[in-house]
Amino acid sequence: MKKAIAIVLLLAMVLSTVACAAPAAEPAEVAAPVETKAVVEETAAPEEPAVLEYPVRPIQNVIPFGAGGGTDVWNRALMAAMGEIMGQTIVSANMTGGSAGSIGIDYAWKSNHDGYTLAGTSETPLTIPVQTGLPQTSKDWSYFIAAGSPGVLCVNKNSQYKSMDEILAALTANPESVSIAGTTGGLWFALAKLFESYGDVPFKWLPYDGSGPAIKGAVSNEADCVVASAGEVKDFVRAGDLIPLVVMSTEDWEFPEFGNVEAVTKKVPALGAYLPLIQFLGFKVPADTDPAIIAYLQDAFKQAMDSDAIKTFAGEQLCVMYNLTGAEASQMAAAVESKLCWVLYDMGQTKFSPEEFGIPKP
Repeated sequence: MKKAIAIVLLLAMVLSTVACAAPAAEPAEVAAPVETKAVVEETAAPEEPAVLEYPVRPIQNVIPFGAGGGTDVWNRALMAAMGEIMGQTIVSANMTGGSAGSIGIDYAWKSNHDGYTLAGTSETPLTIPVQTGLPQTSKDWSYFIAAGSPGVLCVNKNSQYKSMDEILAALTANPESVSIAGTTGGLWFALAKLFESYGDVPFKWLPYDGSGPAIKGAVSNEADCVVASAGEVKDFVRAGDLIPLVVMSTEDWEFPEFGNVEAVTKKVPALGAYLPLIQFLGFKVPADTDPAIIAYLQDAFKQAMDSDAIKTFAGEQLCVMYNLTGAEASQMAAAVESKLCWVLYDMGQTKFSPEEFGIPKP
């Protein structure tokens, strides 16, 4: 009996020793060590950058003035060059009417702000708020400013007036006896009205939906004179149909293939306080358009402006190249807007004050 008890005790001791020496069972789930998690994070594939799906269909470019003017010809040249770069069709169409091109510009603003409706522009639509009351100002648009050309006053080759002195004498003797054509509401309108407000020689103003139609008005003797950019009248000057009398600036200007054109301030010195008022040409999109789309358009615009075709075109159009986008273009547009709108307002030629739209005095 004692022997049996001793055997049982011995077996119990052996089993206890074996149990102590055996490793503990691992739990069903074990958290990964910290260092293992770090390795996983380092080796994970980076996220793919978002792909810009633009442009995937043709783009519309609204030109708010008539055919043949600076805004028209520059937009058609730019859109042809940019369309090739973008691999997409850009359809340019004239949409005239309203003061300072307001019909076409308002159409572009009311279209989707998705990069598929561009608005051809010059400096003239900057006056739309003070002329019509539409609220959008330069701060509401992103600008692509290509170039600009000096303004000139021309007469028909068969005009009874052969010099600026003769025109001023006629206007002094009989105000508004000499008519002048130009684009309604903007830069050329302001330049024509300077004669009345500060030179005491008021022209009879004949408004047109763009410089192209205004120039044709002068060529066909509907108007005695026309005020437009040198680039816009160049072909008619070279053909001998129009004769430049003064450049709308404070310094003389050499008109290629014609010769020296005197500064208007030599004839009407009082205008010097309000000049220069400069032209710019290009296009714009609403400023709240997707920034990635604006950046894409900026890149295409820069490539187009750097092309030999556009550089040659600018020379043919007697233009100074600006080639501005982003903050630089916005600053230029705001500066021109301020000066042009306040000049018109101070002359009593606007329906609204620039102050109502937050346009600061220059």
